[in-house]
Amino acid sequence: MLGFTDFNIDFLTESPLVTSLLFIFLVLISIYLYRNTNPPISRKIKTFLTILRITAVLALFLTLYEPVASFTREYTRKPVISLLYDRSKSMDTVDKSKSRRELADSLLSSISFQDFIENFDLRQYIFAATISEFGSSINVNKTALGNCMAELSRKEIGSPSDYWLLLSDGINNSGTSPIDVVSGIKTPIYSIGFGELTDTRDILITGLEYNDVIFAGKPTELTVSLEWAGMINEQARISIKSSGKTLQSKTISLPPGNLRDNIKLKFIPEKIGRQTLEISVSDIPNELSQKNNRRLFSVLVLKSKLNVLLVSDKLDWEYAFLKRFLIKSESIELTPVLYKENGEYLTGRFPSQQKELNRFDLIILYDIKDNILKSRAELIESFLNDHGGGLLVLLGDNYLEKSFPRAIDNFLPFISTKRNAEIIYCTFNGRPDENYLYHPAVRISDNRGSIRQAWSSLPNFEILIPLDSITPNSEIYVTADIDNLGDGFPILGFRNFGPGKVMATSAAPFWHWAFFGYGFGEDAREYRLLFDGIINWLSFHEDSDPIRIVPDKNIFTRGEKIGFNALVYDLGFRPITGATGNITLVDEARDTTVIQLIESKKGKYRAEIDLLPPGKYDYTGLIEKDGRILKETKSRIAVESFSIEEYRRKPEFGALSAISQKTGGQFFALDNVDSLYDRLNTDLILESKKTEIVLWNKFWLLAIFILALGIEWLLRKKYQLI
Repeated sequence: MLGFTDFNIDFLTESPLVTSLLFIFLVLISIYLYRNTNPPISRKIKTFLTILRITAVLALFLTLYEPVASFTREYTRKPVISLLYDRSKSMDTVDKSKSRRELADSLLSSISFQDFIENFDLRQYIFAATISEFGSSINVNKTALGNCMAELSRKEIGSPSDYWLLLSDGINNSGTSPIDVVSGIKTPIYSIGFGELTDTRDILITGLEYNDVIFAGKPTELTVSLEWAGMINEQARISIKSSGKTLQSKTISLPPGNLRDNIKLKFIPEKIGRQTLEISVSDIPNELSQKNNRRLFSVLVLKSKLNVLLVSDKLDWEYAFLKRFLIKSESIELTPVLYKENGEYLTGRFPSQQKELNRFDLIILYDIKDNILKSRAELIESFLNDHGGGLLVLLGDNYLEKSFPRAIDNFLPFISTKRNAEIIYCTFNGRPDENYLYHPAVRISDNRGSIRQAWSSLPNFEILIPLDSITPNSEIYVTADIDNLGDGFPILGFRNFGPGKVMATSAAPFWHWAFFGYGFGEDAREYRLLFDGIINWLSFHEDSDPIRIVPDKNIFTRGEKIGFNALVYDLGFRPITGATGNITLVDEARDTTVIQLIESKKGKYRAEIDLLPPGKYDYTGLIEKDGRILKETKSRIAVESFSIEEYRRKPEFGALSAISQKTGGQFFALDNVDSLYDRLNTDLILESKKTEIVLWNKFWLLAIFILALGIEWLLRKKYQLI
């Protein structure tokens, strides 16, 4: 009847027999009490009073029985389909006579598709950088397909769709890989691909590899990753320019095929300071796009080599690989010091005078014993406090041989205070903090997604020094999640020590990263980028000021959020709160944009602007407190004229096919989309919903109980019953 079935009442009481006997007993007592009354009353009143008493008893025992009524409702519904429509910039690509977006719009408005979709309850979404409902505004300058699918999956936890229909060219250039996301999605995804797989005539710069810190007057190498298709042995010229002046150029040949190559260029920087350079490939006639032939990059040009002191009492693979890296670096003058087991020198000698130690830019301490450090702690403290030097500490098993407090603990961003702490031997990977993905010590790849991927896929760490206390005002760049032990173990951290900078690691080994690269005939890129970034950042003093204003990056792509961070501390590096400030951006036409710095944490301020037109911008950062200017910083950023959507135009049908296959769906090319209409089941779905109503835990039972007893009491009082 009306789709309702399986009516039932269950009693949750643990002793139904005892409860029933007690109920019958009280009902009989109620009847007996009103058989004879004193004084006598009419039969009608006796009956009414008996009913009131039994009603009160019934209300009480309904509570004791704990009855639950249940029923099932059956109904039919249309299957639910979620339509995900790619609205990113790459969908504007014209492959023949129409853009991919025009083809998608034509499909959606076609009679056959409309007839097909009428069989479903339709949920419509658009996506690019984010996902939103149809009609909303989104950032179309990048595609984060994996993030968008994860967000939709979270939205549909309570009421999942039966199918997802994905309309896209398959290009994903931001966020989490969609292949990683779909493993947790239970809804089958059917995808329709837009775009032409033919080799469209185009050349593009897909990546740059270079040192962030280089030296004036000394050659430095830049590696440019190129991809091209549709060429017939054309010649192209690749150039590096600074303020319009060509620093180096090279002619390359572009043979036929869908090919890629890494081109190495050496150039000599001339000006000292922060420089914005351009790498470009000459335009090829009839290219699909010439915007992806150019890239900007930023470097800091210093005036001399870095003097690095490497100190260790272990002659092992970690020391060997690190020493090899430092010796081969053209920007480093290395002084190694190695101790014997008994504390005597094996090679080199630690400086005994402050002046001698202060000639170094950076000290690297690799797992030094506490008794060796104790006698040199004052020298190191002055090196940091007075000289403003850099210190890198690689912790190992020697650290835990001594209990807290140790000589090295005074300098570290994190320490172990537990007695008898032991090294943890297990395999794990580092997880970089999202706020520090572009920090030089973390950035071992080109973009956010590939940085995360690199940290998670490199050879595992095998040793962890358990640290239980974070030094105040320290920053943790990388953590580790370890099965059965917990999350968030710090493995790479930083702190200021006066004007000096200290970074420490609690995980090992790193040499596996280098061995992995060399073993496959490569150059151990991630190992090199990690230690290049750490050493260069710790060594120069651009960031040692207690008050500083810095952009997230020096070069932004079009459509990317522009962000600035201001760190405001006193000379003792204690946070200054309640300051105000702003960033003033001036473009090449002298138009001005002002954004406010907002305090996010103690001593930390943040300014952001979503969209900034392409071009070069001079910026002035200002921090004030109580009407006094604490800091004024001037520098330059650049916004490239193209977005990451324009790096790569060729559709990625392989990615769409993998997404569909992993979720039990299917991929369809646009010219085969009619097969989709027969593939999805459009039959009505029979649903059943069971409903339970708890009868005993209700206010109305209490009301009946009180009302029945109350009326009974009033009547007994009226008739003066004993």
